[in-house]
Amino acid sequence: MPPHTRTHVRNTGCREQTEVEIDVPTNTIENYVAGRSNEEQKRKRGPTYMCSVWGYHATQHGGERLVVNFNKYGQPIGQNKSLFVEFLGTIARNGKHAPIDIKSWDKMSKSLKENMLELVQEKFEIPRGSDIWVLQSIGKKWRNWKADVKSRYYDPNMSTELRLCNVPKRILKDQWKNLLSYWNSEESKCISERNKKSRSKKSLMHITGKRSFGQVREDQEKMKEIRSQTSQTTDVGRDDIFSKVLGNDKVGRVRMYGFGVTPYVAWGEIPTRSSAYQLIEGYKEAFEKMKKQVQEQGEVIAKMKLNMQSTQQASHSTPLRTAQYSQNGDVHSLNNSALIQVGTKVAVKSVLDSTKTVAIGYVQSMDPAHRVGNYPLGPNWCSVHINIPVNWEEHLIRPYSTLTTIGQAIGTYVAWPQALVVREED
Repeated sequence: MPPHTRTHVRNTGCREQTEVEIDVPTNTIENYVAGRSNEEQKRKRGPTYMCSVWGYHATQHGGERLVVNFNKYGQPIGQNKSLFVEFLGTIARNGKHAPIDIKSWDKMSKSLKENMLELVQEKFEIPRGSDIWVLQSIGKKWRNWKADVKSRYYDPNMSTELRLCNVPKRILKDQWKNLLSYWNSEESKCISERNKKSRSKKSLMHITGKRSFGQVREDQEKMKEIRSQTSQTTDVGRDDIFSKVLGNDKVGRVRMYGFGVTPYVAWGEIPTRSSAYQLIEGYKEAFEKMKKQVQEQGEVIAKMKLNMQSTQQASHSTPLRTAQYSQNGDVHSLNNSALIQVGTKVAVKSVLDSTKTVAIGYVQSMDPAHRVGNYPLGPNWCSVHINIPVNWEEHLIRPYSTLTTIGQAIGTYVAWPQALVVREED
């Protein structure tokens, strides 16, 4: 029976794809199919496509991306960790973004890697300096995917014609052809034998399932905090009992800390390039944050100077001029500050425009020695409990802890100039 082609539509769960497959004579491959038929009839979970994440657009969710937290070792943890890591796996298995026919991850072009990072940053909000970990993780998953494809679909005893016909559903046809050409080469065979020998020497396996070592260690830290309330414990180190029993770690690795942790991160030794990059990015982020706070403080001081000048001018003006000022809100706000006391319901005015209310709350303290965020209020300032935010994005004049905007300060206290706090009538 001569070979012929057939066309069918396959639904991947994310989109439908039309594929063309080549049928070869049944009597040629029936032995091959017979060995796989029982396996294919078993019900399986199927591949992971992460359609919900691929279809996630921050613009449809108020501009907010999925937040991923990282621990002190630069590893993802917390609520969105699994979504994040599994999404990296879908990128590694996507031939458009990570071609499988490239010989090694080091040969992957810079433009392709930058495109992968852009895909990740479109969906997830990750800390600065974590780009290297992301690419390392995708690279590891890409190598595992390549090895899995070879073990499942590459049969060295099959003829070249049959191999070309047996294209895996998730592999692009041209890339499959290039893969077969490389796997048939002597270079690939030598590398394969060498890797098999190295793999046979591995004695410890990752047996925590989807929960990464980073997440396991995070949970252990929490348990350690609870246990420390009753007895003093010491953390593990380079020369702990575990290392003495199983031997020293390999160069550049730290056992029991998981992927991406280097001796420098764990023990403070000479940093690797990735560790140094993370430190530099962390310093840059801290510097930019401080620079922004200084700039905001400068704007506040300039605004207060203008208000003071306006007050002085108003005090020497005619009664008619004072009345006109009271109507636009500037002097009226300052004069009403004398009526404010602890417990007064007030409207908090914007630093940039004193006619606009940014929040409603209650005065907690007017004592200059009272502290908000570990800093005393000082003269002409008060502590206000924020009950109702009006402008959620208004920046705090004195940000502290994790509070930087009015929206983040709901139910807590902020320091605000008395000149910008007006008595609110019930």
